[in-house]
This record gives sequence, C-alpha cells and structure tokens, in this order.
Amino acid sequence: MKKRILVIRFGSLGDVLLTSAAVANLRISFPDHEITYLTKERFAPVVQRFGTVDKVLSISDPVSTTEFYRCLREFSKVRYEKVIDLHGNLRSIATRMMLKAGLKVSYPKRRGERWLMTRRTKKIPRHYPHTIDLYNSAVSSSGGSLFCRRPQLKMSSHEQISALLSGISHQGPIIAVAPGAAHPTKQWPIERFAEVATTLYRTRAASIIWIGTEHERAWPELKSLFEPERFVECINQPIAQLADVIAQANITVSNDSGLAHLSSAVGTPVVAVFGPTHQALGFAGRGLRDCVVEVDEHCRPCSRHGRTPCYRERRFCLERITPAMVSKQTANILDDSAGIGRACFVDRDGTVITDKHFLSDPDQIEFIDSSVQALKEVQGLGFKVVIISNQSGVARGLFDVVDVERMNARLVQMLAEQGVKVDAVYYCPHLADGKVDEYAISCNCRKPAPGMLEEAASQLGIDLRRSYAVGDKLDDLFLGFTTAVTPLLVRTGKGAKEEQRLSDFCFGDDIKVVDNLLAAVKSIEEDSRHA
Repeated sequence: MKKRILVIRFGSLGDVLLTSAAVANLRISFPDHEITYLTKERFAPVVQRFGTVDKVLSISDPVSTTEFYRCLREFSKVRYEKVIDLHGNLRSIATRMMLKAGLKVSYPKRRGERWLMTRRTKKIPRHYPHTIDLYNSAVSSSGGSLFCRRPQLKMSSHEQISALLSGISHQGPIIAVAPGAAHPTKQWPIERFAEVATTLYRTRAASIIWIGTEHERAWPELKSLFEPERFVECINQPIAQLADVIAQANITVSNDSGLAHLSSAVGTPVVAVFGPTHQALGFAGRGLRDCVVEVDEHCRPCSRHGRTPCYRERRFCLERITPAMVSKQTANILDDSAGIGRACFVDRDGTVITDKHFLSDPDQIEFIDSSVQALKEVQGLGFKVVIISNQSGVARGLFDVVDVERMNARLVQMLAEQGVKVDAVYYCPHLADGKVDEYAISCNCRKPAPGMLEEAASQLGIDLRRSYAVGDKLDDLFLGFTTAVTPLLVRTGKGAKEEQRLSDFCFGDDIKVVDNLLAAVKSIEEDSRHA
C-alpha cells in the first residue's frame, strides 16, 4: 500500500509560498511517500509549481460550512501516514481531527509571543525564528530532516515567459514594482512607488514591470514619463504567470505582501517596505539578497498582519520611509548583482574523477572518460565551473582537511594543465554521527543542504536559478529541491545504482538522468539554445 503524507495550508499567498521549503524537506526525507497538499482553489496552481507535490486537493474560496464538511468526508476516504497542519486555524484543526492518519502534527504559531509584540509594551525579542523555521519544526516532528530553508518555485517554459514580457527592453535592469498589499493599512503610498520607478528609470535606464490589480493601475501621466518599451503593466494576472514575470526581473520593489514572497521563491531579490508590521513576526524575505526598508516607530508593530487601523493622526511608520531610501536600497542591490552569471556545480568523486573509497591520495586521481572535455565545453558555454563535494571522511576520522585540500589543489592543477579553469572548489567535512567532535555536527553545507551553493553564489556572483548541479548521487539530485538549480544525475560512479532507486520514489517524470558528465553538458547546451 502506498504511503501518503497530507500537508494542510489553506492560505494566504505568502504563507503558502513559505511552506514550499517544508514540503521540499518532506520530499527529500520521505521520497517513497506520495505528498498531497490541501489548500484553497486559487492557490492550487502555485502549489503545483513547488515541484515537490504529487497531488493538490482544494476547496473553493469562499466555501460554506456545509460544503467544507462535504469535502472533508470525501478526503477522509484516504488513509494518510502523516498529516501535517501548517495552518493551525479552526478549519485545519477540524481537517486534522477528521482524517485517518498514523501521525498528526502541527506547527508552533508563537501566538503569545506575537501578541506581546503588538501590545503597548512592544516586547520585541532579540532573536526570533522565521515562519519557514516554524513550518520546518513540524517536518522535524514528523521524523523528517531539514535541508531547505528558503521558498522555492519552479519556472515554466521560456516560450510562455517570452510571451508575457514581449516588447519590454532588456537593455538595463528590469524592475518589478508591486504597490499592492492585502490590507490598505500596510500599503506604502502608490505615488511613492511611482517615484521610485521614475528615479530608477532616469538614473539606471531601468525598465519597469508594474504589477497590481485594477486598484493599482498606473495612471496615464505616470506611463507618459517612460519610453513605451520601458514600462509594461501586468494587471490582474494569475499568480502562476506573475511568478514567471517576476523571475525575469532583476529586482522587485513591494510592500510586505505575498508578491514579495513570490519574488523570493523565484530567486528575484526583494526590497520590501515594512510599515505597521515587523521582521520579528517572521515574515521578512528569505531570499539570498532580500532586504527590508523600515523605520523605528514606538507604535510598531501594531498587529500581526498589518490590518489594524492606525490610531495616530498619520501613518508615520510608512510616511517616514521616503522614495529616496527605497531607491538607494534598490540601487545598492543592483550594484551588488552586477555581472552575476551562471555556474555548473559539479560533484567530484564519481562525476569528474573515479570514485575510489574515501580517496585522499592525490596520486590516485583518475579522470572519468570525457569528463575533462565536458568541463571545457561547459566553460565554453559561459558557465563558471564550481566543484562541490561531501567529504565525510574528515568527520569519520579517515583523513583530515589538509588531505582534502591537497586532493582538491592537485585536481585543479591537473584540470588547468588540460585547459580547464576551475572557478572554485567547495567541500563539506561534516557528518552528524561522525567520530571527530569538531566535524560531527549537523550543518547547512552537506549536500543536499544548499550551503555550498549559496556560498558560491555570494562569493562568485552566481544566479542559482540559471545554474545546474551535476552528480552521481541522489543528494546531488536533491539540490534541485533545496535551491533553484536544475539538477542532472549521471550514471557514472554510483549513479547507475541510484537510478534504479528512482522507480521506488515519487519524483514525477521531470528527473533527468544521463550517461556521464559530457552528456549532462550536452543537455545543458540544449537548454541554453531554448533560453
């Protein structure tokens, strides 16, 4: 009998997106389980884009109590191994209680702590968890491991994306401006978003994608300030399509909103304006280069979600945030992001060189057939070459970091002698149950955790969403669930045996397996032609 996991989160957009990290961890921890996600109908297309969910169940929005319980009776016909409630409201609790499951878990909502933050005493803790961390605690309670700590959303085909943005200039940065918010009380004045857009257009030759509902349409006087190819409106677009649009932008400027998290999930940096809300409530952007623009006011945060009407004569928490502050922060991120390129992250043992049991002798390095040619070709396509590997032999006490670095230095030298410039080498020496205390820890760098890739992205200027990871183990494949990279599994090394295991797992049909590193590079080249 197939084992099943049910994840419950009905809304809202931002919260649903933040659960994607927890679902990715469930996918890695329980690869042989079918994962079903229960949400509101309008968020179902977003959940389908997680790339880690097998089935999406939905309820209409709004839904009557009678209809809701009719749906529950239908859902309860299936027995689940685990039910994971990532909402914690009356409906999700009722769902959890009604369904048959071996294990039922929910996440801690920090109700008391958040309540104290919004009272007059304003007890803001010095250290506070992100909402993603709270969702992940439910994964831990269900017996899962934690690797992914950022929201993740898969992209659609390049043809669809091109159609959505036809006509916009790609000369200069593209900036998505999203002036809407769930509640008017936390919405920075739309005129100030307009001022930021015009400033960046004049100073950075930026093209603007103006995103919103009918209420946030750009007025004719604003559009007249731009060349036609420098200003595109996306009004009332489906959320899934907006994800594709925002993915093509260099940066997003928004309120504290669901679109801010949508931007993080597709890898586009966000400058988010926080007025009545606060980062300590757990909803700041979690992307690598996201930032919050805010000012200190004695009355903030005034509510958990920013919906409470302001009791003061003016909304000082928003009025004191000037367009100049937001424009400067946006420009700084654009400067830091200048020259960001693509990378091919390549596993070492079993992918580039022959996998010999805990190899630590540089004299025993032996290249796999055609691997050197493959690295030359991928470099010729404009990709940085970054070698990443788990080296648990250090934590096991079989060799030390000096031996690993000698191995890596010799490998880089041998590749250079054959015309391949390795841009960087990263390795993880840790293993939680290792024998060497210094390295016997749980870390964020051991694959499939994203630490090595994120460090490379920061140090080398790499856009992970346009990059690839190639390796011979499932941990290399799982990097596609914890980061935005596209993974490929090779049949060299341990890859052939790992491929046999795939048939027992619920990964869908989008897993790409190729013969060797050269075949992987040919696949990357084919993708690049269609980009």
